[in-house]
Amino acid sequence: MLEIITLSIILSIDALFFGISLGINNIKLPKRSLFSMTITGLVIVLGAVELGDMLYTILPSAKIFGGILLIGIGIFLASDTKNKNSIKTMLDNPKTTDINNNGVIEVPEAIAISLALSIDSFAVVTGTAYLGYFFPFVIMLMQFVFLILGNILGKKIKPNIKGKYIAIISGVIIIIIGFKQLI
Repeated sequence: MLEIITLSIILSIDALFFGISLGINNIKLPKRSLFSMTITGLVIVLGAVELGDMLYTILPSAKIFGGILLIGIGIFLASDTKNKNSIKTMLDNPKTTDINNNGVIEVPEAIAISLALSIDSFAVVTGTAYLGYFFPFVIMLMQFVFLILGNILGKKIKPNIKGKYIAIISGVIIIIIGFKQLI
């Protein structure tokens, strides 16, 4: 259970910072868009559990595969801080996600954002499918809460912590969990 909560928090940090960015830039996230993001993300990570289950069935040493996958994802997340074309660039600059520049994240924009927020979740959940179907629901709950909390915080404060440091910390923790799975 601790592993599920830890991974869910790590995978939801982007949602927190995205919510803060929205709040700072006074971009509204209506309830329908928030729910669209949550449902889209849930469908994606549930698909990851299915894929992971299939891989675990096919591969005799699936836990080793999952550990290697987690280590790879952790390395990618920790090193992706300087890639100007990465999805994280979109998350760091929410104005680029408001395609029609109306100051509101509409449902189609919310779905695109959810896809971006769920890519690392998809990969991690595929590698940890043995955690079961409860895991995706915890991730989506965390992302939902973090988006709302981030939006509220963004309207009240300006964060001093750089998103790249969070990516590095998240990546290192996922690498450690990957090594733990290998043991």
